[in-house]
Amino acid sequence: MSDTPLAGKVIALMVANGFDEIDFTGAQKRLIKLGATIRVVSRANGLVHGWYDDSWGHFFPVDVDLVDTLAIDYDGLMIPGGQRSVEKMAEDPHSLRVLKAFMRASMPVALIGDAVGLLVLAESAAGRTVTGTASLEEIMTTSEATWQQEPVVTDTALVTGAGSESAGAAIDAFAGLVAAYRREDDHLAA
Repeated sequence: MSDTPLAGKVIALMVANGFDEIDFTGAQKRLIKLGATIRVVSRANGLVHGWYDDSWGHFFPVDVDLVDTLAIDYDGLMIPGGQRSVEKMAEDPHSLRVLKAFMRASMPVALIGDAVGLLVLAESAAGRTVTGTASLEEIMTTSEATWQQEPVVTDTALVTGAGSESAGAAIDAFAGLVAAYRREDDHLAA
């Protein structure tokens, strides 16, 4: 087995100011180590600001504005937790458009903690089996999703993680889905 099973894969890491910096950097490091190319996508202009423990953390460069982000350009989408970030994305139609496009195309998606709630706003929760931050259980079940009290849940191409403590396992599950995923243009080249 290759040390870089994600070589040639491009993953969108979608964030807004206030994302959980530990989730973000852990995913970024792990996915790069597996060979993936990471593109940070955000509405933030130039730099996006993380949240670390109980205060603002570091700034990270934004590679692509959400306005210019299309699912077809990527092999997977990862959204780390962070209440502040998720609240901003929930109000941004481009964030919801991007998530909805990945879900509709059955492309690999990983959502950690608070980010799982975006499925409701992207009209993609019904019929899904998920986990996430405990405060989301009621809204997810009301939206016709099946809630599992597990650290990580995989439902077809969707991986959800309960929070930062399960982010590593969620990223590993997501990496497996991305490694197996083939874009439409990959099929044409084969």
